[in-house]
Amino acid sequence: MSSMSISISEEVYARLDAERREGETFNGIISRLTKKKSLMGIVGFLKEGDAEELWDVIEEMREKSRDRTLRINQRGKDDRSGRCYDRRDCFA
Repeated sequence: MSSMSISISEEVYARLDAERREGETFNGIISRLTKKKSLMGIVGFLKEGDAEELWDVIEEMREKSRDRTLRINQRGKDDRSGRCYDRRDCFA
């Protein structure tokens, strides 16, 4: 395998050195850090029940966000001043 020389600053050298795993070469560090990642690498990360629970939480949060956006939009139509006199009114 042929090799090439590159120049890097001391700061970059220090950051690479901090990322180095035991016994890893600088070539290995650069190869590992620049390797393309795939979402397939996380397949099986969660158990099926955990994944379903996480999906339910995400859907619930999206619904709350939609409801909050609708309330804010409606309030803006009702009161064009845009002022909040009570913090609870602003974030209700």
